[in-house]
Order: sequence, then C-alpha cells, then structure tokens
Amino acid sequence: MIEASREGLTRIQYSDESVNDGGVGRAHLDAGEAWLTGYFDGSPTGEPKLDFSNLTRFQAEVSRTLIRSARFGEVVSYGELAIAAGSPRASRAVGSAMADNPWTLLVPCHRVVRSDGVIGNYSALDGGASKRWLLSHEGRKFDSLSRLVP
Repeated sequence: MIEASREGLTRIQYSDESVNDGGVGRAHLDAGEAWLTGYFDGSPTGEPKLDFSNLTRFQAEVSRTLIRSARFGEVVSYGELAIAAGSPRASRAVGSAMADNPWTLLVPCHRVVRSDGVIGNYSALDGGASKRWLLSHEGRKFDSLSRLVP
C-alpha cells in the first residue's frame, strides 16, 4: 500500500492496495510504484520524494541517514547508524525508529542489523523471514546461525 501527500510519499506498507486522497500526490504514488517494481526486478530507479512531516526530527534524521548509508545489498549496524545520524549513544532509539518506519523498503530498515552480524528484528510482514528474504534478494548470504557472511 502506498500513500502520498502533495509533499511526497507518506507511507509504503505491505498490502495489495494503493491509497490516495482524491488524486493528491498522484505523481508521488506513480514514482513509488515504479521504484518498488524496480526494487523487485533488482534495479530500483531514482528514489521518490518522501514527506517527513509526521516523523520526529530524530526519526527523520535516522531515515535520511539510512537512505544515504545503506544502498542495495549493503548493511549497517544499529550503532553505526546512530553514529552516522549524529546520536552515537542512541542505537536502541534507532531500533525504535526503524520499527516505526513508514516507508518499508524505500527507507531500508531491513538493512539494519546487529553489530554481531545477526539480522535482528523486523516488524514488517513475516518478521525475520522477510528480512532474511530481502537481504538474500539483495545478494547477502548467511551462515547457519543467521549471521551475515561478510
């Protein structure tokens, strides 16, 4: 499901429907749908504009930092993301921000892992199984303990 405002995408969540408010943000919805199609084809296009107005300043900074720091197939730890976002002691708060991420896949919370390489939690769809599938889709491999193989 993709939702948009005049300012950009407000939400992408797992669903079979696309919601829009009377045509407002249609261009943003189209850009989001194109990006999602490209992601699953292995070649995501330019990133759609996001509307951060419903996030706290911290959540918005963590989301923007994650988009810049973990590209397709790359991962970052919660602690590394906290440091990159300017809050080096906030790795748990980063985890909370990722759990509340309104843009599944586009703000790639599935690419945030524990510092020991274990994939950690994932609150979307089928939880850890989905996170593992998404990382595998992006070319990542795992050992028998579900740790990422470098």
